Amino acid sequence: MFSIVHTDGSGEENPPLDSLSDLYDELASVDREHGDVSVIHDASGWCMSAHRDGRLVFEHLREGGERHMMPVNKTRALELWRRLIDGDIDGLLAEAWRPGYIQR
Repeated sequence: MFSIVHTDGSGEENPPLDSLSDLYDELASVDREHGDVSVIHDASGWCMSAHRDGRLVFEHLREGGERHMMPVNKTRALELWRRLIDGDIDGLLAEAWRPGYIQR
């Protein structure tokens, strides 16, 4: 089971997988400087957010441990979201993430 969060803050549980592309496309029309959309793996508490600036953030919603990669294009973001939905947490943690929400 997974959830998504739209740019307006509304959410959905278990939407069709083909809606992930539209979710990412919401970033193009965001008028806020820090707009993002998210996919959440409900069972584990891990969340992956795509941001308008091309950043992808991966974090545990209860325990933190935020990490990011940038730039991430749409194709790569969709691939990583699908892996999150499939529960491939260990594989995702092994990706080339940088610590924190942004590079300092």
